[in-house]
Amino acid sequence: MDDLVGLLFLGLALTAVGLVDVALFRGLTADYLTLFRQSPRSAGTRGAIVLIVAGVLAFVLGAAAQNYPEDAPARNGLLLLIALFVLLLGLAFLIGYGATAWSVGERVLQAFGVAEPHPGWCILTASLLIPSVVWIPVFGWALGLYWLATTVGAVVYRLLEGGQPATAPEPPSQQGNS
Repeated sequence: MDDLVGLLFLGLALTAVGLVDVALFRGLTADYLTLFRQSPRSAGTRGAIVLIVAGVLAFVLGAAAQNYPEDAPARNGLLLLIALFVLLLGLAFLIGYGATAWSVGERVLQAFGVAEPHPGWCILTASLLIPSVVWIPVFGWALGLYWLATTVGAVVYRLLEGGQPATAPEPPSQQGNS
């Protein structure tokens, strides 16, 4: 019973994070959605690269910190760097989660026949679905890593592009065809 309550509270916390993302960063979230629709592989690839680099860096810094004595200032500095990288990844996740939840929830609701789902319902659906799916061994873990890589990758992609918003392709003009 405690696991179910914990899963429910995790879903509520993720829903709150997603709704705050959409409410406070509406333009940024829409920009991430446009990025997901234009090139989902590029966001996922950059996110996977960032997660792998951060994991290797944390491993190397952790191994280096173990070689120092307990009271050495360099050990605390290395541990502080690991905490900083984890904090930055967590911040990237929190900033990009609203767009990922919106995208996943929109796909799920459209699969069940909702033509134009509201962003709030999309985020609620995805926030309940994502923690439920991630607990499935192997398949769920892979899907969770994909969603995490896509979320972090969209934020990194936006940062590396210099803050330029991703623009949707213009629809073809219908004026000359009449």
